[in-house]
Amino acid sequence: MLFLQELKKIVISLPYLVFVAAVAVGLFSQGVFQFKDHPLREPQPGGGYGYKYEEIPEVIMPAALQDLWAEFKENSYTTYPIGFVKCVKLDAGKQEEIAGILSEITGSSPETIAREANIAASDPHSFQIGGDVIQQDGGFTIGTNGGQPGGVDTPVAVRDGLGYPQFQELMGRVDSLLGGGSNYAADSLVGYGAVPLTYEEANGRYDLAVKVDKVTGGYARLFADYAGVMTLSFLPVFLAVILSMKDRRARMEFLVYAKEVSSARLTWSRYLALVVAAMLPVIPLSYLSNVMVWDLHSGMGLDYLAPLRYDLGWLMPSVMVSTAAGMFLTELTGTPIAIAVQGLWWMFDVNLGIKTVRSGYSLLRLAPRHNAGVNSWFRTQDYLDHFQDLLQNRLLMAGVSLLLAILTILLYEAKRKGKLGGKASFPKRVFNMGNRPNKHPAYFAFARCGRSRFMPGHAAAHRHSQPGPGWGCHATGDVCLPYRRGASNACVPTGAKPGDR
Repeated sequence: MLFLQELKKIVISLPYLVFVAAVAVGLFSQGVFQFKDHPLREPQPGGGYGYKYEEIPEVIMPAALQDLWAEFKENSYTTYPIGFVKCVKLDAGKQEEIAGILSEITGSSPETIAREANIAASDPHSFQIGGDVIQQDGGFTIGTNGGQPGGVDTPVAVRDGLGYPQFQELMGRVDSLLGGGSNYAADSLVGYGAVPLTYEEANGRYDLAVKVDKVTGGYARLFADYAGVMTLSFLPVFLAVILSMKDRRARMEFLVYAKEVSSARLTWSRYLALVVAAMLPVIPLSYLSNVMVWDLHSGMGLDYLAPLRYDLGWLMPSVMVSTAAGMFLTELTGTPIAIAVQGLWWMFDVNLGIKTVRSGYSLLRLAPRHNAGVNSWFRTQDYLDHFQDLLQNRLLMAGVSLLLAILTILLYEAKRKGKLGGKASFPKRVFNMGNRPNKHPAYFAFARCGRSRFMPGHAAAHRHSQPGPGWGCHATGDVCLPYRRGASNACVPTGAKPGDR
């Protein structure tokens, strides 16, 4: 069976062993085999239960303003324009514009804003706002006079009457001045809406983790997050490229193009073998990660198929698209450029989603994210809320991979028919060497046979093999093989093997 032949060729190769080792090391570095150190525990009254993020203007506005003030006084703004962290320093003109925006938010004049910022920057251990001296070791604290009569209003308090829509618009202007990608963008302000969870909310999350995720689902989801972003969205492209380039280095692509096996069967067999090979180490590793928490939650109705479902539903589409991209681009260009293309896609996907690590299910994500650290298994409701987005994303990635596989089939077929590169360019390249003194007659065996079926006794079919010592042409079906000729200087009959005399 062609699929099994391709699979065997992959799994016994050295690059595959390196791939398996890279997957294991990458996952180990993320702590997926230490889940037993973070068991799912039922919340107890009177404890701390973490935070949630909600769009509450009364929480977001002062917190965002505090961050903006701190960055304004230092003239050092943190942004993520293409995912990478970038510290932005503004010129005097743009700093004045930021001061004007702070003025609109606080109600203080731009001059007061600038003066207070200069005071804060000149002495970070002690500065005066609103008539009170605020002391803090190594930093500063923004304080107010509590709005008491006779005091001076602090320049870093949201003025009365400022609505949230207007605040969003002002913060959007800040984001534009910084070049985009800041926490002040309208879709990022919710990150300032951290509010503590109540006992009832924490208990509700626990119930979902037990009843819906059956405990193991949460751990499997976190494993899938790490596996997707760290290894399986990028590494499979190496297997696809190396397999194709190996055939090219051995000049086997011309035999492949000449086979009677259809382009579709050949491509699908190789594609399926690559995907299966890439998934082979993932499934046992996901179970190894998950099984470590089974004893800690015995008797809780665990879902033992959760790791397999997340492997196939969450991770395999990423493997499929990475593999398909590798096959298509390598066949198209004859170079390993697919590694660079897939690497860039992976890099931008990881970094552009750096602000959505907690919950990133956008349609074009190569690797969906669902990671809030060791508390990820408490976020079942967040996963359920975004399940449709995740489903659409995974179906799209699977669809893109199948489209690339179909394009690879068409490319193969075009080359086999001599319409594009491959076999078409090879004879031309060979016969153009007619006046070269060191041409090897064995080339003619490949160049002249092609896909034509030559029958024994047809002298015309073998006439080209007469010149040159020791080599001739042999055709079995559609496959051309070079062989050594005997002393009689006659072609080896059809059915002989390479090297027969």
